[in-house]
Amino acid sequence: MCGPETPSSTPRIGARVNLFSPGGSLGNLLFHNPCSPSSLHATHVRFVPNSNSSASPATTAPDENVLLSIHTTGDLTKPLADAGLMQEFTVHSGLLAVSGPERRQNAGGEGVEIPLGMALSLEVGNDGIIGRRVSMRRGCGELLADGIVGFNFSPAVTA
Repeated sequence: MCGPETPSSTPRIGARVNLFSPGGSLGNLLFHNPCSPSSLHATHVRFVPNSNSSASPATTAPDENVLLSIHTTGDLTKPLADAGLMQEFTVHSGLLAVSGPERRQNAGGEGVEIPLGMALSLEVGNDGIIGRRVSMRRGCGELLADGIVGFNFSPAVTA
C-alpha cells in the first residue's frame, strides 16, 4: 500500500485510504467489517485523524456536513468533476471532531467509526472500491483531502 509507514498496532484488515491535503496528511479511512475482519465487504468506515495535521474536517462549521465520495476512477491528477462518482455519503462534522475526551478507542486504534448505509465490495474492478479515488469535502464543496483506496490485509504467513 502507498503512504506513510503504518504502526504495528494498526489493524491489517479491510481497505485503507491515506488522506492527503495541501497541508499534509489529514488522516486515514479504514473500510472494514468489524463482525468479520477477513470479509471482502465493508460495513463500516473508521476515520483516524493525523495528530500532526494542521488541516482537519473538524474545522468545518458545527452545522456543516462532510462529504465522503468514492469516485469511479483512481486518477488524482484529474479535477473531482472529471473523476466520476461511485458512492457518496454524508458525515456530520461533529462526528469527525475526535480529539480529547471525545476520541473513542476502537479495536486496534483511535478514531471514529461510522456504519455504512450499504456494504462496499473490497475488490478491484466492477463494484469494488480498491484503486478508486476517495475525497473528503466540506458541505460547500471545498476539498479537504483525497487519496486512493488500497488493500490493508496482512499477507498470510507460510511455513
